[in-house]
Amino acid sequence: MKKLLIIGCIGAVALVAIAKTTKVCSYATTWLGQVSAEAKNSIPTKFELDRVRNEIAALDGDISQMIRPIAEYKSVIEKMRKDVAKTEVNIIEQKKTLLAVVEDLKDNPKVVNYGGKTYSADRVRKQLERDTESLKHLEKTIKTQLQVLEAKEVGLRGTQEQLAKVIAKKREYEVRLAQLEAEEETLKVASIGTEFKFDSSRATQIEEALANIEQKQDVTRRELEIKNGQANIIPLHDRTQTPADLQTIRNYLEGNEPADKTASK
Repeated sequence: MKKLLIIGCIGAVALVAIAKTTKVCSYATTWLGQVSAEAKNSIPTKFELDRVRNEIAALDGDISQMIRPIAEYKSVIEKMRKDVAKTEVNIIEQKKTLLAVVEDLKDNPKVVNYGGKTYSADRVRKQLERDTESLKHLEKTIKTQLQVLEAKEVGLRGTQEQLAKVIAKKREYEVRLAQLEAEEETLKVASIGTEFKFDSSRATQIEEALANIEQKQDVTRRELEIKNGQANIIPLHDRTQTPADLQTIRNYLEGNEPADKTASK
C-alpha cells in the first residue's frame, strides 16, 4: 500500500513538473517570437534596401557559376554533333563501296582486281562480310550516340531555361528595388511635414516683437518730425485733387493773365 502511495506521489510530482516545463517552454517560445518580430520591425527600411541590393548583386556570382558549365556543355555537345555527322557520312560512303563490291561478286568471278592487285573472290567475299558486320555495329553505335546527344540537348535546354529565369528574376528584382527606393524617398519627403512640429508660442512671440519694433520706429519717426518742424508741413509731393481753379493758375503761370487779377481770384 505504501509503495502504491509513493508511486502515486512520484507520478503527481512528475506531471506537475511536466506541466510547468511545458508552460515555461510555451512562454519562452512566444517571447522569442515577439522579440524576433519586434527586432525585424525595428530594422530601418534603408538598411533593408541596402541588404537586398547586396543580395541581388550576389546573383551575378550565381549566374556566372551557371554560365561556365553551360558553355562547356555546349562545346561538348557541338563536338559530339560534328563527330556523329562525320560518322554518318562515312557510313554512307562505306555502304556505297560495299555495294560496289557486291556488284563485283554478283557473277561469281574467280578473282577480283582492286588497287592494281588481284584478289581471290573468296577472300574478297569474307572481307565484305566482315566490313558489313562492322558497319552494322557502327550504325548501332551511332544510334546510341544520337540518343545520348538528344538527351544532352534536352538537358542543355533545361539548364539554359533555368539560367534565363534567374537572369529575368534578377532584372525583375532590380526594377522592384528601384521602385521601392523611389517610394522610400517619397515617403521620407512626405514625412518631413508630419515630423516637424511648429511652435505656435514662438510664432506669437515673434509677432509681438515685430509689432513692438514697428511701433517704436513710428514713435521715433514722429518725434523727429516734431523736432524738425515738419509736423505741419504740407506734403506737396503727395499730389491730391483740390477744388482750386486750375485754369486760372495755368493762365497766370503762362503769362496770359495779370498777377493781381490772379491773386484777387
